[in-house]
Amino acid sequence: MAKMMSPKTTLWWVPANTVGWNPDAPSAAKLTAALNVSTAVVSGYTLNPTDSDTDDSTSIADGANSQTPTFGNYEGNMTFFREGDSANTTSDAAKAWAFFKAPDAEGYWVRRVGFRHTVAAAAGQEVDIFHFSSDVPQDVVGDSGPIQFTVPFLPQGKMVLSKTLVV
Repeated sequence: MAKMMSPKTTLWWVPANTVGWNPDAPSAAKLTAALNVSTAVVSGYTLNPTDSDTDDSTSIADGANSQTPTFGNYEGNMTFFREGDSANTTSDAAKAWAFFKAPDAEGYWVRRVGFRHTVAAAAGQEVDIFHFSSDVPQDVVGDSGPIQFTVPFLPQGKMVLSKTLVV
């Protein structure tokens, strides 16, 4: 049996104001033009659904406790590498810094698992989509290793899981 192995993950950032972007019918063509900063994301990022909120109300006919999911929850937090050459504006690290150095960037993280970041998005591939607004970035500076920055992402109420890309 074949297994999916790292590093077969791609992360795209699609700004909320992208003309024609629809998270309910995500377009492979729109992802081609989106910000793919996969090589700038430090291992250990968080981008996942979390436990749903629930309602614990029971009826007089229930013989035991019950829980009904009410709201789905998700979370996002990423650490990015910082570009060491301030003249370089084309690296993934420089693009990530330019985009997230100020808070309130609103958009969608789109995650594809099973393909390397160099493989173009194509119709038929599955993605997970999370709507966020970026919070204030925080520098991560240590005595050794590269300079990095962490961006907490604030959920904006839309999560679409295992959605198939259209043309």
